[in-house]
Amino acid sequence: MEQVKITYKKLRDNAILPKAATELSGGLDLVASNIEKVSENEVIVYLGLAMQPPPGYMIRFSPRSSFTKYNWILQNSPTLGDADYTGEYMLRFRAIPVSYDDSFVYNGMMYDNFPYKVGDRVGQMWVEEIIPIEFEEGELINLTNRNGGFGSTGK
Repeated sequence: MEQVKITYKKLRDNAILPKAATELSGGLDLVASNIEKVSENEVIVYLGLAMQPPPGYMIRFSPRSSFTKYNWILQNSPTLGDADYTGEYMLRFRAIPVSYDDSFVYNGMMYDNFPYKVGDRVGQMWVEEIIPIEFEEGELINLTNRNGGFGSTGK
């Protein structure tokens, strides 16, 4: 399999290059270099890296599967990095409101603390080739009865 070269620059001294956890991992683990608390329910995790795939490729980002244990989600997930973006990569996480014993604390909401700290693996990345597309207006072929939108195949 041909390797794709990603050019990178460390922007923070503690930045760690993404790496696979196992030999057969499909994604490379991303490590938090800095965590900024934006509000009671939002943090930005800085990776401390600028990365640039070659033209024709993009970097994709998603949360680690361990995030399913917590009430936090990665905004805009999965997201992508274009070949012409040269700034620091960061991930924006938002907490899902929770209730314990029917009590709410913050503006009627309660949020769990962000479960990770600087130096922890917080996400994954992988590289995808961009397939150029061309739109062509015309009649749709193989029409089906699935044209109702959300839930068109039932529950």
